[in-house]
This record gives sequence, C-alpha cells and structure tokens, in this order.
Amino acid sequence: MENVLPNDAAYYGVTFTDLSMEQDSISRRTFESCVFESCDFTEAFFDGCTFKDCQFRKCKLTAVNVRNSSFSEVQFYESKVLGVDWTKAYWRGLQLGAPLFFKECLLNASSFYGLKLSGIVIEDCRAHDVDFREATISRGRFTGTDLTNSLFVNTNLTGADFNGATNYDIDVKKNTIKNAIFCRYEAVSLLTSLGIKLV
Repeated sequence: MENVLPNDAAYYGVTFTDLSMEQDSISRRTFESCVFESCDFTEAFFDGCTFKDCQFRKCKLTAVNVRNSSFSEVQFYESKVLGVDWTKAYWRGLQLGAPLFFKECLLNASSFYGLKLSGIVIEDCRAHDVDFREATISRGRFTGTDLTNSLFVNTNLTGADFNGATNYDIDVKKNTIKNAIFCRYEAVSLLTSLGIKLV
C-alpha cells in the first residue's frame, strides 16, 4: 500500500474512498481539507502525519497509533475510533479552539489523559471507559453521549455541555464544573459524590 500513499507526500482537498490500510505504517504525510470515506485504518500507524481540516466518514480507526501526528479541526462521523491513545499525538503549538469533533462514533477505551482540548465535541457517541483525567475540556460538548465507566478526575469541565449525556460519574469535589450544563434528571448522579440521598 506504500504506493497508494507515498511517504512524505502531501494531499490537499483529496477524497479517499474504500482505502484498506490495516496495520500499515503511514509516515510523514500531510492531509489538508481531505475526506476519508469508508476507509479501514484498523491498527494502522500514523507516524508524524499532519491532519488539518479533514473529515473521516464511516471509517475504521480501531487501535490506530497516532504518535507525533497532529490533528487540527478534524471531524469524525459514524466511525469506529476505539482504543486510541490521543496523548501520543502532537498537540504543542496547536491553536486553542481547533479541537477534535466526533459525531455518532464509537470511542470506547480511548485516552485523552492530561490533554488541553477546550471545545472538543463528542456528540451522540458511545464513549465507554474513556480516560478524561487531568484534561482541560472546558466548553466541551458531550450531548447525547453514553459515558459509561469513563473517568473524570481533576478534569476542567468549565462550561461543558452534558445535556442529554448519560451514565456519567463525575465527582463534583474532584472536578471543575463551573457553568457546566447538565440535564435535570441525569444530574441527580452528581449528588452521590456529596453523600446526598434522594428519596
């Protein structure tokens, strides 16, 4: 597959459809304003790649390695982005307000530990067992997302929107939640961390 996406190549405004690059190594490539449709990058290795203003639609990115790759204004729709350690990506020098966007995706077992991703969008997703500890995700949007067993400890959730999100376990004493938005019924779970019993 190396001839499909040569190393050190740059692509602008290209649409890739039905690419199959499972377990392939994709090194030092730049993708700007590109669209990936129904592509399979399962266990692929993005090494030192740059993705800017790109879209992944109905793609498989399970256990993809993103070491030293940068992501700016990248959107994922109806994709499997399972088991991705986003902490390995290259985030230094990126503009604030250029976060990741996930819509109707599977994000289980991924890690955003310690990252500064204000404004990240995780909407209508399944995000089980995701690590958000020590992260800054102020103004993040989690609307309609199932957050079963996801971890929030020392997480900055200032102004985050959890309206319609479900199954989250957020200790109000161990996280910053000023001005965050919660659905009235789901927010009852926040009281358990205060030792309050509702009858």
